[in-house]
Amino acid sequence: MRVQVLGRLSAYDHAGRALAVEDLPRRARQVLSVLAARHDRPQSKDALADAVWGEDLPGNHVAALEHYVSLIRRTLEPGQPTSASFIVTRSAGYLFATERASLDLALLRTLAREAETQPPGGQQRLACRRQILDLATDLPFLDDEYADWAAGVRGEVRDHLLGSLRELAEAALDGEPARALRLAQDAIAMDPYSEQPYRVAMRAAAALERTDDALRWFDRCRQALATELDVTPSAETVALRDQIRARRGDGQSRPTLAARPAEAPDPDFIGRQTELELILGDRTTPVVHLVGPIGAGKSALLAAVAARRPGRVGVGRGPGPDSPDSLRLAWLRSALGAIDAGAAARDVVDAAMAQRRGLTVDELERVATALTGSGPLVLAVDDAADLDPDSVTELSWLRHQVPELRLVLAYRYPSALAGRPVANLGADVVLRLSPLTAADLAGTDGLWERTGGVPALVGAAGHPPAVAESVALHVARVRTRPLPPAAWELLRLTAILGPLSIGELRELASLPLPEILAAVDHLAHAHLLVESPEGPVSHRASLVGQAIAAQVSAAHAAHLAERLAVIRGRAGAAAGPAGTLTGPTRRRRSPAVEGRNVSSPA
Repeated sequence: MRVQVLGRLSAYDHAGRALAVEDLPRRARQVLSVLAARHDRPQSKDALADAVWGEDLPGNHVAALEHYVSLIRRTLEPGQPTSASFIVTRSAGYLFATERASLDLALLRTLAREAETQPPGGQQRLACRRQILDLATDLPFLDDEYADWAAGVRGEVRDHLLGSLRELAEAALDGEPARALRLAQDAIAMDPYSEQPYRVAMRAAAALERTDDALRWFDRCRQALATELDVTPSAETVALRDQIRARRGDGQSRPTLAARPAEAPDPDFIGRQTELELILGDRTTPVVHLVGPIGAGKSALLAAVAARRPGRVGVGRGPGPDSPDSLRLAWLRSALGAIDAGAAARDVVDAAMAQRRGLTVDELERVATALTGSGPLVLAVDDAADLDPDSVTELSWLRHQVPELRLVLAYRYPSALAGRPVANLGADVVLRLSPLTAADLAGTDGLWERTGGVPALVGAAGHPPAVAESVALHVARVRTRPLPPAAWELLRLTAILGPLSIGELRELASLPLPEILAAVDHLAHAHLLVESPEGPVSHRASLVGQAIAAQVSAAHAAHLAERLAVIRGRAGAAAGPAGTLTGPTRRRRSPAVEGRNVSSPA
């Protein structure tokens, strides 16, 4: 059996079927959670009762506890004798026995201890840190996050996550600055008052030649420290900012727009020719929206647009929903720097940012003057959904005052604009970024089969396997986050066992047929599963299947293969001697099962 407390409390039997934890009374779930939190030591009944009830102890708390423990055993281990239960009775108390039921919190603690025994920066230490991030997609005990007994464990897991993010981000700076930036951003979101992740973000952005973004990270650090702690950044952080400024050459003259030479397109950028031509072509398209889920290639497309028109395309990243006022115009400051609009335009924006206000009409006219008369320009905002009313007003004003200016707004879903100010900008064209086609990836030696055309996976496929699978796992998790729980279970089953029919999925997942069909529809729409002409469904990208399968133990994979063999054996017997079984009964095993030397289920 497997119990999970990272996130919401859940449990699964040896076959991977979800157990009815939600059917337990709230107090019983709390008893189970406290035992899981303190799995490394027995709990007396008095200590357990204090954690669960606090000062509101029932009249006979011992009897109540015994009732709840009995209920947990019957619900999660039906037919199992008490002597074999994972909740072991110990000297007038109880113990969660992790040798009888696996516990994700126990595994995380083991990984953290193993990491601490390894030298900093060592491969084994970093491998443990990666496993911690893969394991802990959320803090534990979301159902009881404010309980006193949960606070210490949540803080412990948070510290392990932060430590992992910081170490992995630092390690990724050497050769993988984009990944380092993503990890640093996650660390900053979890703890905005630690300077180390800001420095990593600054160095990563500078390595990606996004100097203004690097300075924006310094501004975010300074604002966070001043607002909450009333301190200034350390000398180390200030020195790094000065180095980046010197590299950019602030105060030096810059070439005019017309003097910037055209550069050849990025030879590594694949596909999207129609979208590029629409944004950069002669046809007048004032406002273009780029829409697609995470991994659809929105940021890569904007970078390709900028590479094809250096000095004439400015790309900035929109402020997040919780961005401080001082950073509200950071996207425009970054875009103007890329366009080389001149020091006067940049100074206008810098002054407004320092005073935490919008641009005045006079200041907007100065920016418009800097942009006018030099031919077509593109102003692009990545993650544009959270633009505030002032930013939208400023963009609209510039669009009408500078006829040669085109706006490109990138965000995840059209529904993200519902009720948001940015919806008032309108849209002349909405480009939904579907995966790249097999024709786009022709001649790339199996890249279509590995990535399914998902741009984020195409970009990651050339990296070491561990990095590519980490990206694939992240894309799969983010895209399934809004989907029903059955969606991840289907991804897991098809990753381990290869193509499966709807009937096989229903039996293996022990879920009603309507839930299976709905989950398949959702996963196909998310470009994670595909259905073959014969009917079975399988992973669209083998890279995603491999990444998910790598999270499953060999014993569990072997057990699922045995169950599938039984299911297919029953189907063969029902078909009779003259019957012909189609599709999945004759398909090869997935690479994940092959790699574990599991006997063929067929």
